[in-house]
Amino acid sequence: MKDNEKCNYGLAWRGGCENDKPCEDHEGLKCCSCGDPATHQCESTGQFVCGADICDNCEHVIFPDGTNGGVGFTAQELPKELSGRHARKNEQIYKVWYKRRNKGE
Repeated sequence: MKDNEKCNYGLAWRGGCENDKPCEDHEGLKCCSCGDPATHQCESTGQFVCGADICDNCEHVIFPDGTNGGVGFTAQELPKELSGRHARKNEQIYKVWYKRRNKGE
């Protein structure tokens, strides 16, 4: 079987799904942020792995301190400008801690 004949839905911290197409487990999944077809599970980690279904254009929300929200993703209040734990990459308000030049950026 060729690689392009597999599902390849990205499973958080496990790699691509290797079920034959069409994969009933992943077919028709929607991004929890925007509703587009989901391509993978969110790999953001806190106390556990997030695992939410998301598309390639969305990611876990970045909080003011540059983290993903802390242990359990709920250690901090969600930024008021965002409505959920995931957002379009171009709608992120803050940068991750390792991409900041100055504190508080």
